[in-house]
Amino acid sequence: MIINSIHKQPSFVLAARMAGSLYRMLETARVMNISSSNAKGISIRGGQKTAGFKPITDFISETAHDTITISSKINAAALAFSISAVNEKRIRFSLDCFNKALSRLEEGSAREALQQKINSLSGVLQQMKQQQSKYSKDLTSFFDEITQRIRGAKIIVIYSRTEASRADEYSQNLFAIADDLEACSENIANEIKICKTFLYDLDNQIEQ
Repeated sequence: MIINSIHKQPSFVLAARMAGSLYRMLETARVMNISSSNAKGISIRGGQKTAGFKPITDFISETAHDTITISSKINAAALAFSISAVNEKRIRFSLDCFNKALSRLEEGSAREALQQKINSLSGVLQQMKQQQSKYSKDLTSFFDEITQRIRGAKIIVIYSRTEASRADEYSQNLFAIADDLEACSENIANEIKICKTFLYDLDNQIEQ
């Protein structure tokens, strides 16, 4: 899937904004987990009338737990990316200053020492780029994991409504839970889309 870049911002800002989306994703996953607990309570009270909802509640709970776990891993990677991006900005500023100073120095020990410093910082910068590339690949993998689970959750919404329609006096509550699951799935899917847009821009900046 091709994602158009719309956020022309420094990499450390993009990483920070990604962290904001991840926080909202975590909050949504926690709401999903609460809905699962409510559904379990209803399925127990409903006995045979809600027996078909039991495996659905297990799936919702598992999806919420997995989303929270993976989101935490994404948040750690995004934070590491953000720190690396801030450090990169500082190194680039230092390199710019050193190169300007180098252009004003004549041949000699001072120029040689400064050139060595520039070469060293350039090597550090290259290592950061490689590190950021790894973070980017990790983030892509994590986002794909969550996307797979959310796709499954959207399918479960259909089964949830089918089972809710058979639950007699418990139908209204179970339909509400199905609606919550659908809303949570859509919210998480939207946040993933936003994060992938940020990641697209981050990848472009790594290549520069």
